[in-house]
Amino acid sequence: MRIGIDARMLFMSGIGTYLKNLIEGLCRLGGGNEYVVFIQDADRERFQPPGEKFSVALSGAAPYSLGEQVGLMRAVKAQRLDVIHHPHYAAPIFGRTPMVATIHDLIHQLFPELCPSWMAWRVSRLLARRTAGRARVLLTVSEHSRRDIIRHLGVAPDKVRLTYNALPPGWGEKVPPSAAAVQGAETPYFLYVGNHKAHKNIPLLLEAFAGVRKRAGGVRLVLTGERAGLEGDLARLGLGSEVEFLGEVSHQSLPGIYAAARALVFPSRYEGFGYPPLEAMGCGTPVIVSDAASLPEVVGDGGIVVPEGRMEPLRDGMVRLLEDDGLRNDLSGKARRQAEKFSWRALAEGTLEAYEQALSGNPGA
Repeated sequence: MRIGIDARMLFMSGIGTYLKNLIEGLCRLGGGNEYVVFIQDADRERFQPPGEKFSVALSGAAPYSLGEQVGLMRAVKAQRLDVIHHPHYAAPIFGRTPMVATIHDLIHQLFPELCPSWMAWRVSRLLARRTAGRARVLLTVSEHSRRDIIRHLGVAPDKVRLTYNALPPGWGEKVPPSAAAVQGAETPYFLYVGNHKAHKNIPLLLEAFAGVRKRAGGVRLVLTGERAGLEGDLARLGLGSEVEFLGEVSHQSLPGIYAAARALVFPSRYEGFGYPPLEAMGCGTPVIVSDAASLPEVVGDGGIVVPEGRMEPLRDGMVRLLEDDGLRNDLSGKARRQAEKFSWRALAEGTLEAYEQALSGNPGA
């Protein structure tokens, strides 16, 4: 097969991590397929094809743009592909190349308040429904998202395949907890990794941490991203230098930061999957997550699950992992075993099967 992969979001968080792991996994599987990887013009110097079976096609169409509805469709047609894989609900509406699409979640459709405008929400609904209808096979990354897609997009169950997200080969192996990974890491710290969008519940996390500080001193909270937008919450809670913001962190630096943390705390109210908890568990770091959406499914017994939106259980879970070394060590082992269930091979093989089914015209096979 000659397979196209729309990788224009390769260097974004979330979907970008999915794409990197998928492309690397398909390369490792080998075989006689050829892959054309579509990337944005600006990313040409940043992406090197992983093998001789992979070539690059440049696209000037940015994600979520009108250009992807016209220019990208033409670029796909010009490559004479057997199958095209779009990793997002915002796929071109038209086109004749057999399509596989990955819809990671329906957050933009189910939570209008998280969209930039009412019009953006309407467009997201239209694109999601059109992509679900046009794709011969739909992939998604958790059973929770699969149920959402079937229910809210009206897709036949046998059209939606579950291919869990995965960790890259070797992730978390031989990663010693490094005090140098975070400045001042000799002081125990809790960690948050991700963006600061409203559904991530960062103000709730800060409130819970303030409660931890009242019950147990000598602990810090470290977050990726910037302080901007959270100054009011920090001032209200009397939090200062004990909360550190790392800014943008390279993916290569994350294992050491995860491994040195007391726990990852991830109180989001909606996730199609939740990569940071999986990455943390792969480093042997326990996690504390809310009981929302896919998070309990991903975490299993590798962490503590607390009611979404409630500060006290979140605070108490952090205190337990701070004070009880036995509990943390037990959860660390369980976390690694849980993470091992999400393999690159399963992701690559399941996706390749979807390509074959799309080409055969029998998605329920």
